[in-house]
Amino acid sequence: MKITIIGAGLGGLTFGALAAKDGHEVSIYEKNNAPGGVVALLEHEGYKFEQGPLLIGDMLEEESVYEFLKSLGITLQTVRADRDIIMPDYDMVTPKEYSGPHWRRERLKELFPEEKNNIDRYYKFYDDVMHLRYLSTLPQTAINKIKLALAFLKIKKYANMNADELTKHFFKSEKIRTLYTGILADFCADPSESQGLAVVFTNFETAFDKRIPLYKNGKKYYPGYCYIKGGCQKLPEALADYIVSKGGKIHYNTIVDKVIVENKAVKAIRLENSEIINSDMVVGCGSGKDFFFNTVGAEHLDENYLNILNTFKPMEAVFMLHLGVDIDPMNYMRSALSYCYGMYDLHEATVKLRTGVYHEGYDGYLLFVPSHHAPEFAPEGKHCLTIYTVAPDTLKDGDWESKKEEYAKTLISLAEKQIPELSKHITTMKIMTAKEYREYTHMSKCSFGGVVPIWNQQNPTHITPVKHLIFVGQQSENAGGLGNVIMGAKSAYEKAFSKK
Repeated sequence: MKITIIGAGLGGLTFGALAAKDGHEVSIYEKNNAPGGVVALLEHEGYKFEQGPLLIGDMLEEESVYEFLKSLGITLQTVRADRDIIMPDYDMVTPKEYSGPHWRRERLKELFPEEKNNIDRYYKFYDDVMHLRYLSTLPQTAINKIKLALAFLKIKKYANMNADELTKHFFKSEKIRTLYTGILADFCADPSESQGLAVVFTNFETAFDKRIPLYKNGKKYYPGYCYIKGGCQKLPEALADYIVSKGGKIHYNTIVDKVIVENKAVKAIRLENSEIINSDMVVGCGSGKDFFFNTVGAEHLDENYLNILNTFKPMEAVFMLHLGVDIDPMNYMRSALSYCYGMYDLHEATVKLRTGVYHEGYDGYLLFVPSHHAPEFAPEGKHCLTIYTVAPDTLKDGDWESKKEEYAKTLISLAEKQIPELSKHITTMKIMTAKEYREYTHMSKCSFGGVVPIWNQQNPTHITPVKHLIFVGQQSENAGGLGNVIMGAKSAYEKAFSKK
């Protein structure tokens, strides 16, 4: 089968790798000059910066992405990593030495002695959820099914709670509740919109706690987050090389402007230069609304799919400041990634984002040092530092181009709370506004991380109303995040060929 893939992001590359492995004729068309999409590197004056994933899930040994890559003969070196959480008037900074699996619990009790019993209640619930997850990874024998059912009964009453309800159930203090739900601000999601049980899997605890074992292939493994040595770009490069090794072709600097549909089935694509390329199957990636409304055409979609496209909610944007510096930021940071919050009211923060009001970093920002795990990203003796915030795609007042210099100065000033006199050590600077990020990713509305994780929201499905038209990537049904995109594309491939 002749398969055409529009976009060399991780979703398209994953689908392409599986198709090439099975002997299909694969051609990928990518508007940029390198694979990766959001994961592609930005190069600026001798420095390299990552624009997409920071910490990566599902890539440690025995985890899903690791196993998938292994099946293709791809192995990448990773480093298990942590992140620091800095709240307005307290912090959860990783100890210099590992102080046991309960250090966060004990740190919270020191900070909030009046919440001691509530903290213990939460972690009892937390352990129950983790035990349930562990049981779900065991072989499903009759006895294990019984154990699984009994374990679920312990947490059943929490299953219908949203994140706001769940954290209020356990904690009186807003300062603690924000610690567990703060990551939702990154997704532009209000805690009242998000599933409560997701708190367990999105807060800092589950990502890095070495005491949490799961079971696979007859042995225990420990999930967590990591960095890829040499940067995230190693992953799309490896997938692209695999596709080419299997006879596939990747065409860079090439824009597809139309998917040609006849009799409710894909027939071909049309390039920007008007060249027509016949195809048996077309795989689209990237922006759901742009792809279906502009490249495919709404007239080819049914009412249900149009409703999904008109109601699902893409995330807002980011304002990124990429800095080359002549100091090592790790002299001031315990981890290469720090979440620095400036507020506790996530509802207000979400409302501002959705109405075009940019907080300028005062609600929070991230510090990321990619040269910590990829020293080759910076000249000798120098480092890369990225400061970024969640931001509205379109500003309510003014525009990104006229305000970006002002916003950059503000963000550097705020970052100096963590890295003193940072402004004196900047050797180069690249500002990436929401508008520029949008253009880079070829989207009419920027969406840094895919879709807002709204409970029960339906996202564009992999299998579309057009025969042999597949949709993958961060705005598809699997949503964003490196692991979700890759494993979602794998699922899409399996669905596509089961329904062929």
